[in-house]
Amino acid sequence: MLQIKHLTVACLFVFCLILRVSADRGAELIEKVQTESLMSYVSDLQENTSYHTNEQRFRTRNMHHHKATENIVNYITTKFHSIRRLEVYEQNNGGVKNVIAVLPPKENSSSKRVFIICAHYDTKADREPDWNPLASSAPGANKNGTGVAAMLEIARILSQYEYDHEIKFIALGGEEIGFLGSRNYIQTAINDKQSLSSNPSTKRTSESEKITAVFNLDMIGFNWKSDLVEVIANRESIWISRSLAISNTWHNIGLKIRRTQDEFIDISSHKPFWESGYSAVTLIESSTPWRDSQNYDANPFYHTFNDTVDKINFRLVTKVTQLLLVTVDSLLTDMFNSEREIPKITLELPQTVKQNPLHISGTFHSNYPIDIVVHPSNVEANLDKENQTYEATIPLSPGNNTLMVVAQYPLGAVSVKRNVVLEEGFIWKDVIISPNPVRFNARTEFRVEGNLEITGMHVNVYDVHGSLIQRIEGVDDRLNKQLWRTWWNQQTVYGLAVSAGIYICYISVVSKGETYTIVKKLAIIR
Repeated sequence: MLQIKHLTVACLFVFCLILRVSADRGAELIEKVQTESLMSYVSDLQENTSYHTNEQRFRTRNMHHHKATENIVNYITTKFHSIRRLEVYEQNNGGVKNVIAVLPPKENSSSKRVFIICAHYDTKADREPDWNPLASSAPGANKNGTGVAAMLEIARILSQYEYDHEIKFIALGGEEIGFLGSRNYIQTAINDKQSLSSNPSTKRTSESEKITAVFNLDMIGFNWKSDLVEVIANRESIWISRSLAISNTWHNIGLKIRRTQDEFIDISSHKPFWESGYSAVTLIESSTPWRDSQNYDANPFYHTFNDTVDKINFRLVTKVTQLLLVTVDSLLTDMFNSEREIPKITLELPQTVKQNPLHISGTFHSNYPIDIVVHPSNVEANLDKENQTYEATIPLSPGNNTLMVVAQYPLGAVSVKRNVVLEEGFIWKDVIISPNPVRFNARTEFRVEGNLEITGMHVNVYDVHGSLIQRIEGVDDRLNKQLWRTWWNQQTVYGLAVSAGIYICYISVVSKGETYTIVKKLAIIR
């Protein structure tokens, strides 16, 4: 028996240790994101300065400007090469170049899953009436320098860890001319006759590559109104947007996440992945950046000469980078781990309660991010990750209530259901003393109405010195048992007329055997 007890304690210790490591990992990753690096990347992408001795500034990355495109491809390739453990190569289809950096899985891993983080690097300024693709600037600091910067920063940080699954970071070309970069990548990924690389060791074909999730970053930096990011998903990829929302809450990143499920949104590179049956989402400041929406003011700068680094809210870019970083890490570490355990959740409630709204609490056990929602009120619970407890305040309806507490994780949910009966307490719906003030010798009416049936009523009238002046019994309304009345002729219990002044009225009713009292003042004037 003693051995079993020691074993149980040991298991609990190991479980708590796993939880602590998981929590510390998220905090560690978040701390690694450097806003200064993001700013530097975006500035470099905006200027697109030539590596040659003349240091020409192209200040565009438009696909029709071949020298500018070649220069930015060299820049991104160089940045990828500077990151330890990445295998870097270019994919060239008809002059549209993708730069691909592969973070290989652990040596002993048998997984064929591939997770993709991508962002397009090309720009245009076609909202300017006199824009010329070959001669005019298209700095594209926000669209999509911010997305490429976030991708480079995430690549730098994730390369410091090992995973069972492969991660690909793809700088896509040709997004602004029909999503050609993502279309070309997909065509190569599903066609084993085309080589992905001149290096056979990095070649992946349709037999060996299984794209599990695609995270596309596009235009995530212009919002000075709120820290909003919109996540665009279709039905097959809704689990990815759910994982982002859960990570945001679990790690207290502080973003406002607008989850949009719409099969027809085709504003970014996720669309070709959807068309080929892959799960993909796009993280973007707004799917309609040309107009105002809740928590977002229209962006007048994208696709113009003025899309420059000084317009960018780098606090927002940093938070989006942190969100995607911890989400990808959790998915690769926990969700697609064969030894992953389903979360457990408890809820204890008495059979009947009288308080409304009701405060509930319970426990959960999970070593990866979850959120807890209580239905049917759809209230999101507050989580104490360290103690593995949750609490929420839930509105109830009179009578029987069925509460379902749902612990959601990216690939599913578990729930616990409990019934509770609300014995509703008495509520004063209406209390009327009329007229008030009242002239001397006139009759005063006391009328009360409650939310429950009333079985008795009386009014005690006191003077300002606390002396009882009169006690009056009430009568019920024959048609509405929640409504009672009584009247006072301004006489004492001895039948004498009272003086002018202020009187204190204690109005009491009886409902379901309980007495409820409310105090009102009555003024009598001559």
